[in-house]
Amino acid sequence: MKIQKKPKISRTVLIVVLVVVLILAGGITYWYLDTNDFFGRSDKDTKQQDDPDQDDETTDLTNDDDVNDDIDDEKKGGNEEKPPALIDDNGKKIAQIRIVDASQYGDVFEVRAGMNNIMEENGQCSYTFTRNGQTLSRSSEAIFTGTGTDCKTIDIPVSDFPAKGEWQMVVKYSSATSAGTADTRTISIK
Repeated sequence: MKIQKKPKISRTVLIVVLVVVLILAGGITYWYLDTNDFFGRSDKDTKQQDDPDQDDETTDLTNDDDVNDDIDDEKKGGNEEKPPALIDDNGKKIAQIRIVDASQYGDVFEVRAGMNNIMEENGQCSYTFTRNGQTLSRSSEAIFTGTGTDCKTIDIPVSDFPAKGEWQMVVKYSSATSAGTADTRTISIK
């Protein structure tokens, strides 16, 4: 009885196939992440990051694309309304503050907050804690992260609070062009 040898796939062919599969997988992954804005570079963010000190005339010129989009929508029969601009009575952009963490860790109370809709530096975050007529205030600078603006984390010694128990916390953000207030949050000091 004679044993038949199976044909061997050459190493070169195997390596070439493996490289092609890896390149395709990488390309598909990059496309998926870029399509879902994983890299955080939407058109509006890019325009804003390119020149944060641009004047209103330049901003108006870049908004011509929005006008053309509206005309195109009308031609296509689209009647979808765009959401209103989030501008307050003072002409400032409204910062949508999210509180990421507000917790006591041992003898320190930590607060982390930020805004995804604000892309700027030189802002200020303020934190006000109130309870039965007592007030404790702190502030921190805001930091541009590339995908938003975060309030620098504050750590408050629990001993700075005049009393233990439930406190109402309000986080505010303010800059030359933006302002906002987060919803009041009840926190507990132990």
